[in-house]
Amino acid sequence: MQILILGSAQDAGVPQISCDCPNCLCARKDPKFVRLGPSIAFLDKEKQYCYLIDVSPDIKHQIELIKKEIPKVKTQKTIPISGIFLTHAHFGHVSGLWMFGKECIDIQEITVYCSSNMSVFLRNNHPFSHMLQRKNLILSDMKINHKYPIEDFWITSFQVPHRDEYADTVGYVIERNKKLLYLPDLDYWTDDLIKLVENVDIALIDGSFYSKDELPGRDDVPHPPIKETMELLDPTKTEIYFTHFNHTNLVLNEKGKERKEILEKGFKIAVDGLRINI
Repeated sequence: MQILILGSAQDAGVPQISCDCPNCLCARKDPKFVRLGPSIAFLDKEKQYCYLIDVSPDIKHQIELIKKEIPKVKTQKTIPISGIFLTHAHFGHVSGLWMFGKECIDIQEITVYCSSNMSVFLRNNHPFSHMLQRKNLILSDMKINHKYPIEDFWITSFQVPHRDEYADTVGYVIERNKKLLYLPDLDYWTDDLIKLVENVDIALIDGSFYSKDELPGRDDVPHPPIKETMELLDPTKTEIYFTHFNHTNLVLNEKGKERKEILEKGFKIAVDGLRINI
């Protein structure tokens, strides 16, 4: 099974609308620096399945990435997606679901796996409630910390401290030949989360900001900076990729000292289209 990174940017992607920061200007000049909204796929070409974690506002572009890897899956004819797992209700992680509704492709009965709190949010808010009524989406509630068998892999959700204005937030551990943790969004590290990272083979974790200085005055966006996360997780045997980069992040500069520092310390930087075998 492969993990395919569909989007390694924060919710609004890079370039961000109406922004002229160096990273956004660079991405407008050269498509190789464009980063889509946060999402990953885990897929198997031979067994013809493909599941997503989160559905970003860039989903129509991300489906094209999937089609290059696996043109058909056994449960859907309209799009190559077998099912969807959701982390939380923020814009960049759930808004792409709307593309599957009546106004777009009007897909039928694609299963959405999520926490019970997230399920309540989807049932009670348009457009998701309308999509459920039309059976575009079918909800499957997941218990926190319960291991579920899906196809030929296991998946477990775990609670994450994050801004829960609408529902709760979870991350996921996917197990096959290796264990991979996906944790794109959190407000702060806890001892339990650090232990989770240390007990998997590969971890994709929140790298929204390199330092606290990137968004002055924005205390309402309390992601742990990469600089602090590296101190907490060093040393570790886990193969760690930072992802979910805000458009302001200095790490996006390929020639910058910040990126060099991360790589020299043994950490990695996720990019759109990256494939990881598990």
